[in-house]
Amino acid sequence: MQPILQLKKLRVAYGPIQAVKGIDIDINKGQIVALLGANGAGKTSTLRSISGLTKVSGGDILVNGESITNHKPYNIVKKGIMQSPEGRLILVGLTVEENLKAGAYSLCTKVVNGQRVTARAQMESNFKRVYSLFPRLAERAKQQANTLSGGEQQMLAIGRALMASPSILLLDEPSLGLAPLVIKDIFNTLLQIKQEGTTILIVEQNALAALRIADYAYVLELGRISMQGSAQDLQKEDRLIEAYLGGNKD
Repeated sequence: MQPILQLKKLRVAYGPIQAVKGIDIDINKGQIVALLGANGAGKTSTLRSISGLTKVSGGDILVNGESITNHKPYNIVKKGIMQSPEGRLILVGLTVEENLKAGAYSLCTKVVNGQRVTARAQMESNFKRVYSLFPRLAERAKQQANTLSGGEQQMLAIGRALMASPSILLLDEPSLGLAPLVIKDIFNTLLQIKQEGTTILIVEQNALAALRIADYAYVLELGRISMQGSAQDLQKEDRLIEAYLGGNKD
């Protein structure tokens, strides 16, 4: 089976600084794959290169076997890739509903099973999906987005990405600054999103939370992959928890 997303010898540089040093990653359709590591490991640079927000200095990025390396971000969104950024980047001054609507800007009329589906119909369907996944957003649809709690803003950031009907969802540090119970709720929702058919690549420092929902994981250290394997196996890897990610398994 051909991976839905492949990184081949991917390199990302900022001037003389090599942030990502020739990594290989395969992600199969319907998987949750975690990209783990400490600050400065190259995780966000990898994600931004896939989204077209950071230029690739070497290697290739393939979606369903087709190269998207250094394509413009809006063209990458059209290929079915959408990112929920670190820090959420909620659009201040807009309501929850307006923020979600902004995520649907790339939708266009398409043919599904021989039937013409308009952008408006897709947007309405996506609103229902997002509000089903995150009922609190439905309750606060007319509320100013910047008045939401941190957890609600993270729900909004993920929901906004889903409004583009992505086949691949990129998440950058979705647990950042959130309470453990909120993290648990959001990560359980990510499992539901996966079950609905969306492939997920998640960048996380909260290794244990990510490994509990992931199928497979890669560990980055100073721009190189230092470890990889099934999430189930890596949860048992004391060296991973202690040396790379800190904390313990309790």
